[in-house]
Parts: sequence; structure tokens; C-alpha cells
Amino acid sequence: MTLAKKPTPQPLPTNPFIPETPTHDAYDQCLSLEQQPGWYIFESDLRGKDFSESIMRDLSPVIVARVLGHALRLAPSDEGREVLTREIIGCEADPELLAGLSHLYVYGMIRVFYNPKGPTPSISAIQSPRRSFEEVVNAGSHLVAAPLVTPRNLRQLTLIRDENSCVFTGDLDEGIDRAALVAALDLDPDRPTASTHVAHIISQSLSSDIGGMTQAARDKFTWASSAAAVLERFGGFSAHAILGEANLNSALNAFTASSTPHTWFDCLNLWLVPAKDEHGAVISDTYDVCYPTSEDPRRFRNARLKQRVSFRTASTTDGTDTVIPPPHPRILALHAACAQVAHLSGAAGHVSEFYGNPDQDSISVMTEPSAPTKLVQKLKILQLVSSPA
Repeated sequence: MTLAKKPTPQPLPTNPFIPETPTHDAYDQCLSLEQQPGWYIFESDLRGKDFSESIMRDLSPVIVARVLGHALRLAPSDEGREVLTREIIGCEADPELLAGLSHLYVYGMIRVFYNPKGPTPSISAIQSPRRSFEEVVNAGSHLVAAPLVTPRNLRQLTLIRDENSCVFTGDLDEGIDRAALVAALDLDPDRPTASTHVAHIISQSLSSDIGGMTQAARDKFTWASSAAAVLERFGGFSAHAILGEANLNSALNAFTASSTPHTWFDCLNLWLVPAKDEHGAVISDTYDVCYPTSEDPRRFRNARLKQRVSFRTASTTDGTDTVIPPPHPRILALHAACAQVAHLSGAAGHVSEFYGNPDQDSISVMTEPSAPTKLVQKLKILQLVSSPA
């Protein structure tokens, strides 16, 4: 199931923050905006044609309010919440700027975790988190070299660390060495096998610009030069600092999954939250498996998903003793926050529109009665990925 099915969004709950604090005030702005039926209410405050023709207008006031409000509630860190608080207050209740801020969070951050097109394709060096010109000069020419970890290498590393199994179901990878497969099945003859893939947590480019904004919004949010900048601001970490020169092909950003749970995870219909013991303490590298409350839980039970997933640190046995770390908890936390905000706010449908239907033939689409509408959507996508002149 992709996000195109648009799970039922949830209204913002009563303000949960301490009164007379900046975050309480920022959330109140979201509650106020949520009550507005459309942008026409703010016609005198909007900047004419520039806004009316922008993609920002596609996000209604209700969705804008819920993206920002739910993001305040579900921020993966206090630092991320404080940053968003400052940005909302800095908009000074200007509807165009609030729409621009929400646009950045939807198309600059949520979308980098969303991949409805199946197993993640090879990640090239061009897709790595962008670094500043000064950093490139100081770091030297190795930055333009091939990635240290290829997709094939990453596949081998995650299989070793995840014990040749899907982390969600425990199904044994059917493509492993025959001797290892036979040995595993001798221990558990009834253990299911499945085709598995590398599931990237961040699965889309972090270096692309975020287009589709009005001039006023671009002038306000000059810091939002790329998806990596938005991720760092809200997530509270630098993707490059965590992933290093392996780029998105780092074991910190990947795990092994069979086809169905991989698709659900990539479409933000599965996410992982830190598990806690009976005393409320977080269990290291252990996560509870979550899915939207709007979904029928039977479809997830029928897929034999575990309720809890544990990762480990492993090492290669090829003589190099390469350490294979578990997925990074901050990347998983940001994925979980984005998945929940996408579902609760109603932004899910807009993210799926960005990618379209991966199973639909482009030529057949152009012969349908709805072809003009679909063409407009494709043109908007070009705006999203194009830098302003």
C-alpha cells in the first residue's frame, strides 16, 4: 500500500505544551491556521500571482497547520522542536511563510524517506549529503572518488549483521550460500525463506534543491539550500557526519528486509520506535514495530511481522574484521517522526503525487481523459526539483 491511499488525517490535539512558552505560542499558531477553510481567507496577505501559481498553494491551510503542529509534537529531539518553534514564530503568522515552511518539511524532509518504487536503487556519490565548498576544498580530492561501500558490499554487510534474515519477519534469505542455508534449515526445518533486499532508511537524494517556493519563502528560508539542510535542522544531526564517505550506502542507514515489509517501510507504513523495558528504560538497538492506526492490523499480522526488532554489531570474517554497526538510532527516529507526521497531517497524498504511480506506464497515462491533469502534476514535479534562477 502506498501513501496514495491517503489514510485519514488527524486534527491537532489540544495544545500539549507549557503555557507562556515559545513552543506553546507556536503550536497555538498552528491551531489557529487549522481552522481556516482555504487560502482565499488570506487573500490580502498573500503576494498575488507568485503564490497563486506556486506548488505551496497545493498544501491547504489545514495540512500546513497539521504538518507543523504534529512535527512540533513528534520532533525526534528537543533541539529539533526548538528549531521548528523558532521558525514558526519567525513567520509572524504570515500565511505564505507558514506554507513555505511546511513545504520544506514535506518536500525537503519527509520525501527523502519515501520510496514507493521497490528496492532502493544504487546510490551514487552525487546523492550523498551535500557539503559546503569550503569543506570540499579542505577535505581534498577523495570526495570525488567512488563511494567506499558499493551496493553489493552493503548487501553483504547487512546480511552478515542481520544473520541472513529479514529483520521484520525473521525469514531466512533464500539466496545465501547453500551450505549456510542447509545448516539453518537443519536447526529449524519449518523456518520460512524469502527473497530479501537492502532497505535504506534515507532512500532519496539529500543533495537536491527544494524548488516550488515563492520568492518571499525563498528569501525567508535561505538556510534551506538542500534536503540535507532541512534534515539537519529538524533531526538535530548532520547526515554526512554520521554516514561519512559511505554516503547513503552505510550500514548505519540500512538493514535487511523481505519484499512486503520493505515496501511498507519505504512507503512510511512501517516505522520503528525505541523499545523500553519494564522500568521504562530504553533498550539499546531494540525497537517496537509500528504502523498507522488507520490500517487494519490484520494485514500486518498476516505478514508475520515481529512486534519487536533487535539489531546488533557484527564483524566480517574475511580477515579484515570490518565492524558492521547497527542502524543509527537518530536516523530511525527521524524516519519514524516523518512517517507519523505524513499520516497524521494528510501530507501523505502530496508526497505520493510527487512520485506518481511507479506501476503505471507513462504512455498509457497520456492517452487517458485525465492526461491534462497528470501533465500539470508532472510540471509541478519539475518545479520541485528545479533550482530557482
